Amino acid sequence: MDETGRAIPWYYRPLGIALLTLLVLGPLGLPLIWRSPALDARRKWVASALVLGYTAVLVWQVVEALRYALAQLP
Repeated sequence: MDETGRAIPWYYRPLGIALLTLLVLGPLGLPLIWRSPALDARRKWVASALVLGYTAVLVWQVVEALRYALAQLP
């Protein structure tokens, strides 16, 4: 429930945001973080930093995989 007593949709709850961001949306989940009434400002900044870090690691892994694959070509 938010401050007004209304139920928060599942995709604005911390677990819903984490699942959508990690499994489906990646950095496109940032608007869900910032629009969520279930998170205070500090948690929004921490969650945003974690999502951006996770995205950076995934991009780095893709780049490394491409370099490896290109090195294997004759």
